[in-house]
Amino acid sequence: MTKLTKTPIDAITSEMKELFDKHLGPGRFARTAYRVREQASFEKPLGMNVFDNNKLVGTVSLTELLIDAEHLVYLLGPLLIDECHRSKGLGLELINDAIELAKTKDAAAVLLVGDIAYYEKAGFKQIKNGQIKLPGPVDPARLLMFEISENAINKITGVAKAN
Repeated sequence: MTKLTKTPIDAITSEMKELFDKHLGPGRFARTAYRVREQASFEKPLGMNVFDNNKLVGTVSLTELLIDAEHLVYLLGPLLIDECHRSKGLGLELINDAIELAKTKDAAAVLLVGDIAYYEKAGFKQIKNGQIKLPGPVDPARLLMFEISENAINKITGVAKAN
């Protein structure tokens, strides 16, 4: 068994872009989450990469958002694990790493667009339909929140914009 190493993301690298292309394809650019990320500054990206013998096998990124210009939250994603490392708990580990990174930035919550069946294991909950508006369509059942601040799921409402 090889030893995996994790490093904080300090730049969006060509290796990361290759992983995005491989697992998400060009259709990712039409997704609402990517529309949000396009507005963001990636001068200082926030996230974590995982390497197996110096080969990138997993990544998670966070995008800083302001909701109604007052609530600091982070949008989680993309979260990608290469096929050979799936179903071993690495995805959940990276989600938890991302949450911890958001906590260091005094975020009120972490948002994501994803399947509740997977992300509820990490403590994400479905938010109310229309509670947070993103620039583009989102299936309301897939907009999820992890609360960092107490009762954030009830307090945070409004329009999300990349910060």
